[in-house]
Amino acid sequence: SKSTNRFLIRRDGKSWTALPFHSSRKIIGYRFLSSGNAKESANEKGKAEKNGEEETQIVLTPGQKVVAASRLTMWAGIFAFASVCAYYIGKELVPTKMSPNVVFNKALEIVRENPEVTRRLGTPLKGYGRDHGAKREGRRNFIEHTEYTNEEDGSKRTRVRFNLEGPNGKGFCFAEVSKAMPAGEFVYVLVQDKLNGQVTNVVDNRAAMAVAKMAGDNAEGA
Repeated sequence: SKSTNRFLIRRDGKSWTALPFHSSRKIIGYRFLSSGNAKESANEKGKAEKNGEEETQIVLTPGQKVVAASRLTMWAGIFAFASVCAYYIGKELVPTKMSPNVVFNKALEIVRENPEVTRRLGTPLKGYGRDHGAKREGRRNFIEHTEYTNEEDGSKRTRVRFNLEGPNGKGFCFAEVSKAMPAGEFVYVLVQDKLNGQVTNVVDNRAAMAVAKMAGDNAEGA
């Protein structure tokens, strides 16, 4: 019949073969079946890989979560402590005019040049920080100080106290600087004799600063 005499051409490798129509249908069906199986295998492989990834994910127990949170808190505390230490170390290595040691050095220079102080305590005159139990050992370089904001003018202040010692006696030096003033200038520098309590005003700009503030307030109100 006409249906059995139909031929199709199929290429196998490098040769050409003539086949009946019914044989070609089997081959085409086989090709469709093979491609379908390949797609199913690929889908199954993808699902297996996905399941494998889900299985490899780490699941923490409540106890492990507590340990992890504790470690995170510990490292955060260490970082904060290191930051604070770096701030104070940098403050000491790069001092400003408001630094206690800078105020101490400048005040000691001024006191050594004051004739009344040198007459009372003698020369050479030396200064040092906190004296533990009237002994020279210990943290003699630690300068007692207070940093605060003045309520009247809102300026930042640094106030220090240190010891003075000369051949004729000992005393305390009190000094204060304001950030609103030029470097090297003081709000006051006072020396008190430890023996009789007498105070010597080496520098005292408090009255002048009060007058200047009043003049500024009057100018603003006018």
